Amino acid sequence: MTASARTLALDIAAPLALFYGLRAAGAGDVPALVVGAVPPALNVLVTAIRDRSVEALAIGVLFGTVLGVLGALLGGGPRELLARGAWFSAPAGLWALATLRRPRPLCYEVTRAVMPRRAALMDRLWDTDERFRAAWRTITICWGLATLVDSAIRVVMAYGLPVALVPALDTVLTIVTIVVLQVPTHLLIRRTGHWHSVFGPLRRPGHAR
Repeated sequence: MTASARTLALDIAAPLALFYGLRAAGAGDVPALVVGAVPPALNVLVTAIRDRSVEALAIGVLFGTVLGVLGALLGGGPRELLARGAWFSAPAGLWALATLRRPRPLCYEVTRAVMPRRAALMDRLWDTDERFRAAWRTITICWGLATLVDSAIRVVMAYGLPVALVPALDTVLTIVTIVVLQVPTHLLIRRTGHWHSVFGPLRRPGHAR
């Protein structure tokens, strides 16, 4: 199973299936949400063991899950579990903006990490092209601010909407946020003239130029 397929299955499909399946079977909201939170946490742990490293974003996912579970089990009810996404996304957005003060911003580093075959090229462009560096800083601002807005929306949904609706809407919000943020990401890199090099198909060895 590829990393993207595993993420889709464990972080999106499994929590929804478990929550709505358990509720249909008569389980309460808290048990259903607790069980539904297990697959994403397992995905983080399996990835950390396999790669022998733990990324800050993965720690945030696990931390938010643990906080939500503890809050629910200590009497807070299901809404603390529903809000766990905000407890992750808000710090993630702030961290993204904070990395603007570092030599390389978060969005550049994450993209470089998930596309290792482009890493050397991206490093070369980073070192030689100011427009390329400025584009990634702007992209990181877009993702950081959007993540903070995403967090605020999740809090409103978690505490203001019927419990049964929130898991599905959370998933929709995640997908919409990611899809919408592709627009400034790809547009800004295209404006640098390096979109094909970074996001285009890889040339096969020996392929004619």
